[in-house]
Amino acid sequence: MKRTVVPATILLLFLLVFAGCNPGKSYQTINGVVMGYSYQVVFQIPEYAPWTFKSDIKKAARKCTYEIDRSISLYEKSSVISNINSNTSMEADSIFTTVLMKTKATAELTGASMNTTTGPLRDLWGYNLVNAHNITPDQIAQVLEYTGIWKVSAQKGLVVKTDSRIQLNFNNTGLGLAADYLGAIMDMHNISNYMIEIGKVVLCKGLNPSGTPWRWVIDQASGNVIYLSDKAISICGNLSNFTIREGKIFNQMFNSSTGYPVQDPLLSTLVIANNSLDATAYSIAFYSMGVEKSIQFLESHGNIQAILFYYNDNEIVTYTTPNITQRNEIQYFP
Repeated sequence: MKRTVVPATILLLFLLVFAGCNPGKSYQTINGVVMGYSYQVVFQIPEYAPWTFKSDIKKAARKCTYEIDRSISLYEKSSVISNINSNTSMEADSIFTTVLMKTKATAELTGASMNTTTGPLRDLWGYNLVNAHNITPDQIAQVLEYTGIWKVSAQKGLVVKTDSRIQLNFNNTGLGLAADYLGAIMDMHNISNYMIEIGKVVLCKGLNPSGTPWRWVIDQASGNVIYLSDKAISICGNLSNFTIREGKIFNQMFNSSTGYPVQDPLLSTLVIANNSLDATAYSIAFYSMGVEKSIQFLESHGNIQAILFYYNDNEIVTYTTPNITQRNEIQYFP
């Protein structure tokens, strides 16, 4: 029998080449924090990626979230938004400008307050509106002088505020941009299947580890789920986080035109869009608009997918746009 002898150097090179490649079948998970929120990314490693691929993605994600925090995080005292709020510097970067313009555009299109400049109103009314009986119209009028997203603009890289006391907060809409930026990193690294979750924002592409579209549970009690692929979903509000005063329901929003908290039975909004920034912007807008105005807007804009959860006759009911198909699943656990 003839034997073939492979030189040691060739054999070593062969092993190194194949040891440095991954067949690309496994899904991996990385975690981190951006804008004070935990995020999770689940992704499938591409074919023949290097053995350092997961580490490379984690480093790229960390760099991405650092840039976002440096721009629009209120936790960073030297961030762009912190400097603008304190009037230390009015220079805006591309991240800040993108979120600002999306917020303003959505507010103009929907007529929503967007809750981007209403921090002083929240401070005035107090947690759960504890100061409601002590507030005067004059106090509200004074705060309204520096409330309203329409009083802020970006011109040639500089932010202009009609009143220096205006305080911006992009904590909600910014999460949508953060998810989109992380998604762009996945796309740049040729990752076809991934799911990014930050707070109540989820961006999905391709398929999950089971080979089916990513699965999102709408309501644990009902078991209703939505399957997503190449879509983003955003939820604003909470089915248990609202205030009832004198038989009236108030959510966590304030009307930046009137200065009063939003009195409406709308408890939560869910929006599906092609990207996370659109999804978050609309979910916030609808939450501040209330049930009736949101339904009117959705009926005249049939391309938007949304579910509204609101209180009616002592129970939570939903309004669902016709372009959403829900599926009910009952799971049994041994």
